[in-house]
Amino acid sequence: MKSKILVASLLTTALGFANAADIEISNIYAKATLPGAKNTALFFEIKNYTNKPVKLIGASSPAAAISEIHTHQEVDGMKKMVQIEDIEIAPESTVSLEPGGLHVMLMNIKAPIKEGDKLEAVLEFDNGEKIEIKDIVAKPVMAKKEGGRDHGGHMDMSKQKH
Repeated sequence: MKSKILVASLLTTALGFANAADIEISNIYAKATLPGAKNTALFFEIKNYTNKPVKLIGASSPAAAISEIHTHQEVDGMKKMVQIEDIEIAPESTVSLEPGGLHVMLMNIKAPIKEGDKLEAVLEFDNGEKIEIKDIVAKPVMAKKEGGRDHGGHMDMSKQKH
């Protein structure tokens, strides 16, 4: 009986690895925080290798009490950060999460995140897949000032070449 459970467990694990090849996370990093900051962000690329759309629907990290998916929208000439439900990755395409655009926000962080610190996170997709990522390195993200206001490390990338 134990050998049947072990075989089923190994088969489930093998299938999980096969599904993991459907989605690839690359170039991931966390934003190092300024003293006293309570929030940080994760930036990365998501590659969907399947012939169906897939959505990033959630994230979590032991470094923070709350994790949300965010984007920036222009409101009255100012970029404003807003929570969204998901990020859709079209079939056989890549979506970039970057400062000034889409990102995963980690809120109420448990400790300051200094340059070089390493974090962990789990990304959850609508196809049931969860991808655990270890050793996410924190690095500084330059804050852009517009109209004398600091945008907390979220740069307006609309004027930069991609």
